[in-house]
Parts: sequence; C-alpha cells; structure tokens
Amino acid sequence: MILIKYGAMQTLTKYILLSVISSLFVAGTQAASLMKNDESEQQAALNQEQMQQLLQERFPSAQVQHVTMSDIEGLYSFMLQGDLYYVSDNGKYLIKGQMLDISTPKVRNVTSERVAEIQKLESPMRKAEINALDEEDMVVYQAPNEKHVITIFTDVDCGYCQKMHRERQEYLDRGITLRYLAFPRAGLTSKSAEKLRGIWCAADQQTAMTEAKVQHKYRTGNCKTPFREHMALVRKFGLNGTPGIILENGDLIGGYLQAEILRERLDKLFGPKADTKEIATK
Repeated sequence: MILIKYGAMQTLTKYILLSVISSLFVAGTQAASLMKNDESEQQAALNQEQMQQLLQERFPSAQVQHVTMSDIEGLYSFMLQGDLYYVSDNGKYLIKGQMLDISTPKVRNVTSERVAEIQKLESPMRKAEINALDEEDMVVYQAPNEKHVITIFTDVDCGYCQKMHRERQEYLDRGITLRYLAFPRAGLTSKSAEKLRGIWCAADQQTAMTEAKVQHKYRTGNCKTPFREHMALVRKFGLNGTPGIILENGDLIGGYLQAEILRERLDKLFGPKADTKEIATK
C-alpha cells in the first residue's frame, strides 16, 4: 500500500480535474472546428458554370470540356486532354481512375461509358476538321478497291504504328485506304519530328514511310510541313497516344486494330459499299 498525504492528494485531484477539463475543451474545439469545416465545404459547392471556370483557371494551358455531375452526388466529371477526371463539387479533390457500378450482377464501367458517350458527341466536330484538311498534306496509301477511308495520326517511333504499317497491305486488300497525319509525341522539335519531316519532304513519301517504320532507315528533310496544323488537331481531339484512327463519320479509335476486325467494324457502321469520297472533299 502507498500512502499519500492529504495535501498532496488535494493537489493531485486538482491536477487530474484540470487535465480532464483541458482535454474536454480541446476535443470540443476540434469537434466544433470539424463541424465548421464540414459546413464550409457544404456551402462551397459549385454549380456547373462555376466549376468550368475554376477548372480552366487550374489548368490554363489545357482544354477543359464536358463538365457535368457524375453518377455520384457531389462529384463532377470532366474531360482534360483526352482523359476523364472527377472533381469534388467544392473543387478541392481531383480523382483519376475508373468508376465502377457494382450494384448489378454484371459490373458496369461508368467511366468507359461516359468516355464513349463524349466521343460520340465529338464525332461531328472531328469529321468536319478532317474534311477541311488538304489530302496533299497527308501520306496516303490508296486501296485499289476502296470501300472505306481511315485517317491515322501516327508517329514513326510508336510500336503499334510500326505494326499497323507492316500490315498495311492487309488493310489495302480489304478496301481500306490509309491516310497518315503526323503526331510526333515527343513534340515538334524532337527527333521523332525530324524523322517524320524526312518522310513528308521526300519525293516518294510512301517509300520513305515504309523505310522509317519497317527498316528504321530515316531520311532528312528541309521543307514546309503541315505538322503544326496536325498537332493543333491532336490537342483539339484530345489525343494522347498513337495510332489515333479517325473514321469516316469522325468516330475515334484510340489504338491499333487488325485489318479484319477493322473492316468488320467499318462495314457494320457504314455498310460494305459505303461511299467514302465525302471525307476527302473540302
């Protein structure tokens, strides 16, 4: 047994009471602060127009598009440089990732569905922009029995671009004309851009393209190119990879597709005897 004097006991009791009161005060202050912050965040919810303005201020050099409330209350979705993002309605938290709906037996990828919906909305714009281009500024491989035309943003150093080009005859044999636009992913002053310039400046562009993509033989060139115009479309279309394939109706396929699969998709969209000359008119 430990004996404590009466005076010491009083002092100890006072100390304990003061500690408890102090802890309760701190806890109460923190709780009040949290409640205040919660109320502040709730009050700071932005409407769609305000969110558009805020995001554009946050990303001044990029194009913010398709700002709308997502399937989750309090969370907006928007497109930035070809990718879908989510942001809290107070503009504080930014999320990049897949939103999945697991409430049904088959899981829904809500993010993929939204991206596909947006791509459809932008198809008429892409079609108009592609139609406005001069085909002389493209490197074209004409199908002998043309049924469809695709326009491809390409980079010589892209593995799937090289693969697609190695299989070019399979596309041509299936009536698919290939029209290349330049997309040097490393920028207009990069080595990739120099390789592409050697192709566009060549007298025999088709041969130069094949040499670069298949044989890794690169020519040099010093001529005026349409690369700035092509890259402006890359930014406008929100492309972030190659090959970027634009169909006759402006639909975007973001990546490589085998010739057989692509022909089936084109036939399903436009019919096997589609008139594809419209896309080449200005």
